[in-house]
Amino acid sequence: MTYKIHEFSKMTGLTPYTLRFYEKEGLITVKRDQNNIRIYDDRNKEWIDFFMHLKKTGMTIEDLKQYLAWWYEGDSTNQNRLDLLKKQKEIALREMKHIQEGIDMLDYKIDVYQKRVDDGRS
Repeated sequence: MTYKIHEFSKMTGLTPYTLRFYEKEGLITVKRDQNNIRIYDDRNKEWIDFFMHLKKTGMTIEDLKQYLAWWYEGDSTNQNRLDLLKKQKEIALREMKHIQEGIDMLDYKIDVYQKRVDDGRS
């Protein structure tokens, strides 16, 4: 199927501005119709879904561009892509550890204040 930018925006949850930005940055390739209107397809949706998962891990635009460049180069870059994904996983796991440490501190402080409230020390 094909979609115009506003339909595709609703499907992906990305604004038309963001979609145009990603296109300008070379992160997504979009076909155009005879009136120069952007036409997105299911392959664009698959890439955006994958790309957004990488972005959620904190992957930079530069690394996303590198990954895409390697993807276009083909199987000869499989090791490069594997290394990049492993590196990003390590970064994400470190970030999760830091977030968990913050949550642990919040739990501690919540317990402290809950006990004070329960003891009538409002």
